[in-house]
Amino acid sequence: AVRPTYAFGEHKLFSNVQGMWKLRLAMNGLGIPALFAWGKLFFPLLPRNDTNMYVAVGAPIELPKIEEPTKEEVSLWHGKYVTALQRLYDEHKEKAYGSEKGKVAKLEIW
Repeated sequence: AVRPTYAFGEHKLFSNVQGMWKLRLAMNGLGIPALFAWGKLFFPLLPRNDTNMYVAVGAPIELPKIEEPTKEEVSLWHGKYVTALQRLYDEHKEKAYGSEKGKVAKLEIW
């Protein structure tokens, strides 16, 4: 079974340091992600502790064991997971963001 889980506020734990563009683009050209995350001021590898997080965990989704799944079967079960994740987000977004922002917040799934 898998449980849909969403962490509201996770994006505030680290900042992406800007600059060093030539180096970063060169790294990207080599297939190396050029993200420089920064958390706490004097301990940049630790997440910031001045932000709130709200973690929502949904009901388990029982998945069948399929030895050689077809693309259609993968798409079916992925769709069920995405639907459950969207439902979980919609149920908890006002608690996490507050009533004003929660009413307009949308979940983007790429």
